[in-house]
Amino acid sequence: MNQTVLTGHLTADVETRTVGQPAKHLSKFTLAVQQREQAHFFPVVVWNMEHLSDHLRKGSRVAIVGNLRQENWTTKAGEKRQQVTVVAYQVEFLDKRSGESGDGKPGGRVVAA
Repeated sequence: MNQTVLTGHLTADVETRTVGQPAKHLSKFTLAVQQREQAHFFPVVVWNMEHLSDHLRKGSRVAIVGNLRQENWTTKAGEKRQQVTVVAYQVEFLDKRSGESGDGKPGGRVVAA
């Protein structure tokens, strides 16, 4: 089984672009996850949720569910590199929605691909 569940804050605004034919939307962001007194940073990609950049900004708190994908490549200098990325298929917005009363309840919106 390859399933990951993380809760954290975005380190920057979501980057969204269109790729391929037929066109698919690719969104990318980095999630900062606090564990005790140390932060861990996970690159996240999300397919076909082009509206994420309309709702999430740097600092937004989210919960994601996805799979881990390991990428391997060799640089032009011949150095081998690798990175583990979370490919999210569910994103839950945990911040209070803008314009709501100050009751402190999270937005609770779930978006699934």
